[in-house]
Amino acid sequence: TAVNKEIENQRNAGVVKSGLATEVMLYCDADLKALLQRLGDELRFVLITSGVSIAPLDDAGDAVETDLSNLRVKVSVSEHSKCSRCWHLREDVGSHEAHPELCGRCIDNVDGDGEQRAFA
Repeated sequence: TAVNKEIENQRNAGVVKSGLATEVMLYCDADLKALLQRLGDELRFVLITSGVSIAPLDDAGDAVETDLSNLRVKVSVSEHSKCSRCWHLREDVGSHEAHPELCGRCIDNVDGDGEQRAFA
């Protein structure tokens, strides 16, 4: 909810167009960090963003405060290219000769064994 709220604030301010156009930095205490890290790369699917990073709460700087005392959020526009299949902005889009418009995850889903997710 905290991430969605900040993405909506950024959308209303004209900074971002959608959640998938963003990368999110979560600043949290050690307990919340351990819980969130269990989701691994799938955290970006839970939050419906193109990327998520987690850092210590002490490093939050100007990150936005949330209703949770152990979480601050910073939303930024992703600089990466958009995958034409999943619409996530990923660093590896354009680096695969056989599928220049796809990210590695989509290539695995199209030509490989498909991704395996545990949570989202």
